[in-house]
Amino acid sequence: MPLEASVRPESTDSPSTKWFMLAIVTAGLIVMTINWFNIATGFGPISDEFDLSIASVALLISVFVAAYGLMHVPGGFLATRWGLRRTIALGLAIEGVGALLSAGAQNYVQLMVTRVVCGVGASIFAAVGIGAVSIWFRHKHHALALGISSAGFSVGTALGLYAWGEITQATSWRTSLVIGAAACLGVALVSAIWFRVPSGIGTLDGVDITREGLKQALGNRDVWRFGISFLGGYGAYVGGSQLISVYGEDRGIPGYQIALAAFVIGIAGVPGSLIGGWLADHYFAARKLFVVGAVLLGVFLIVVPLGGPATFWVPAFGIGFMFNFTFAVWQTIPGDTPSIAPEQIGTAIGLMLTVSAIGGFVMPWAFGLIAPNIGYGLAWAFMGIASIACATIALLRTQVPRQSPDLSTRITASQQA
Repeated sequence: MPLEASVRPESTDSPSTKWFMLAIVTAGLIVMTINWFNIATGFGPISDEFDLSIASVALLISVFVAAYGLMHVPGGFLATRWGLRRTIALGLAIEGVGALLSAGAQNYVQLMVTRVVCGVGASIFAAVGIGAVSIWFRHKHHALALGISSAGFSVGTALGLYAWGEITQATSWRTSLVIGAAACLGVALVSAIWFRVPSGIGTLDGVDITREGLKQALGNRDVWRFGISFLGGYGAYVGGSQLISVYGEDRGIPGYQIALAAFVIGIAGVPGSLIGGWLADHYFAARKLFVVGAVLLGVFLIVVPLGGPATFWVPAFGIGFMFNFTFAVWQTIPGDTPSIAPEQIGTAIGLMLTVSAIGGFVMPWAFGLIAPNIGYGLAWAFMGIASIACATIALLRTQVPRQSPDLSTRITASQQA
């Protein structure tokens, strides 16, 4: 039985190797999010072809998110049992196949089922991909590396919503999905061939799932604490990023200003992720920086109704920037927790993502209840206050600080086994 999972040796691989692995994972996050969001560019023709109501179209989003939220932890289990490389490639392959099947759907039910398949694949890849970055960078540049990979999510969102809009207009919604699927399957193949784990950590190639391992990943108080602390901010971003355009239309904001706001709320995540990761690595404790980011995210949500037509994009930029700033720091928690063995990091991140994803269901639903009955101002304020209130949970005493330098000289219990 492991003595202590915290004792992890530093990889002996060359620095260029880990940056190449980061590039593979980041490419995976880009194609993952492209195939998440690009279907939105075809909602008009899909609605016409299948004679769908707005509620039915919205359900296509919901079923993807439902599968995405529920499969993070099982994806971590797969990574523990089968190894990181196989699981990363598998997740992207499932999403790519799901996108191909979506392109060939002959009716609404088939399309909805295939979107569930896409969500399952994306969910498996997301937590395991984040875990893979932590494995390679946990001793140096941890938060920055996660910031870079998170920027891939923002790039994929922007490409899926905007670049794929041009593709859909130039071809068809089915062809657009096929092109996205081909990109996803291409990166899955690259991952299967070239991704590998750091040398000297054989447990990352697959080990049995044990009670002790489950306790490390699913019973860690820090993992639960930070999962709950981001529930408000995560849900507010999911709701705000999709509802800001609807809100702008109801307020009579010019269309070009609405489009600008929708664009910057996605692309702002690129500098947000990089800056958040860099600050966490060099100047501030991750726990405190996370709270600052989540509070500022809440502030930008609250001030959305205060912006006029010319400044409508400003809070949108702030929301996108601060969410990804916070997300990059938040992801470091399992990798910086010495009591979690390397092969359990993906499962721990999966649990955090699953807990926070509850907010992705609750916050937009609550916004939809508040806005028509009480007003948009209070609806935005509710999401902002929820982000701030949940973030304070992270101020509670955590189990462990960031890793100390001497960890690199110790031997993991999993390697001793």
